[in-house]
Amino acid sequence: MNKKNQPSPEPMDDEIERLEAKFKEVAEDLGRLRHKLKTATKERIHEIKDEWAGLSYRWFVIILGGILVFFIFSFFYYTVVGQYADARVLPASTDPFLDILPVIDMTPVLSWGWFIAHLAAIFISLSYYPRRTPFMLLTFGLLIAIRTTFIILSPIGAPHGMLDLSRVDYIFSRLTGVLTFTNEFVFSGHTAIPFLFSLMFDIGWQKKLFLGVSIVMAACVLLTRNHYTVDVVAAYFMAYSIYRLSHYIFRRLTASKESSAGS
Repeated sequence: MNKKNQPSPEPMDDEIERLEAKFKEVAEDLGRLRHKLKTATKERIHEIKDEWAGLSYRWFVIILGGILVFFIFSFFYYTVVGQYADARVLPASTDPFLDILPVIDMTPVLSWGWFIAHLAAIFISLSYYPRRTPFMLLTFGLLIAIRTTFIILSPIGAPHGMLDLSRVDYIFSRLTGVLTFTNEFVFSGHTAIPFLFSLMFDIGWQKKLFLGVSIVMAACVLLTRNHYTVDVVAAYFMAYSIYRLSHYIFRRLTASKESSAGS
């Protein structure tokens, strides 16, 4: 073999040293990232503990009790109106956007995905925002009451080609007539509720997660023909308006409670 073609030992040693230095640098970077992750996790756990430790339980119970009564009343109102709405015979219709969309069965997303999203939202709410529980209940109570009023005033029935979730899905077949109804369209709860969570949560990944859930649900209710396009578009405007209204009412309510408690 020609010695001229053989690699020189010195350049190979230099290359090995460079690789070892890179590996060492990567290992140090991984160590720093691991330390940052542990530190961030501990800080978040302390923040959650502080949220619970800083609660004024007397104020919390008074406010929560009153708002819980309103929330239960809103749900009762929704149940009565939902049963009435399902008993009505309303004309089916469509809209230009639905006419060009295919009909795709997205039932698993609208049922099991919806269920999992609610569990995640409840876990995040109780872990990260326990002080906001009364405000959240007030907000969703307002959403239920206002949406129920829209349902009873709506003169239009189901979109043409709607997939009846109560017939094809395990969860909806057991909740229809109690917690969900067939003739409830304006505006989309599947779209509005996750969007409300994205408004109420502060941390970036939580806001992005539930905004993404809202967009996915909006697409799914249109593909299954469970809502008209206007129901989905209106959901974002109505959810934001309800969020701002709830802020105003809650500030007035807590101001009066705190002033009465101080006196």
